[in-house]
Amino acid sequence: MPRILVIDDDHSTRLALQALLTRKSFDVAMAPNGRTGLQLISSLGFDAVIIDMFMPGVDGIATLRELVGLNPNLPFIAMSGCAFTDRRQGAPDFLGMATRLGAAAALQKPFSAAELLKAIARAFDIGAPRREPLRNTEPVSLGAAS
Repeated sequence: MPRILVIDDDHSTRLALQALLTRKSFDVAMAPNGRTGLQLISSLGFDAVIIDMFMPGVDGIATLRELVGLNPNLPFIAMSGCAFTDRRQGAPDFLGMATRLGAAAALQKPFSAAELLKAIARAFDIGAPRREPLRNTEPVSLGAAS
């Protein structure tokens, strides 16, 4: 049974994803923040990670950078309630950043169960991309727990 880690600060979102994925025969672990998610990734084996981009404390981008450093071949799916951002508006494009870091998919909330399952299938079908750990970047500080 494939094991998926869901990292999201919203309790309701975690529960909804757990219910859906469990019904589809996935083994699901949940983390309420990036710090806990990284600890689980370091100690347990996962086949994929689903991660929210906006979380207090360690946000999704910082978590993804650390994730790619820890396990560059672990496929991940980014999700966010914010749309892909038009750079002309001056706001960062966090889902686009996640895609550049190697996300198998970037989903804007709300998304359907079918969209999520398609993204998971794609992550498993294409296999984990062969990524090198990030180099020439500042170390990511996990800071205080939130």
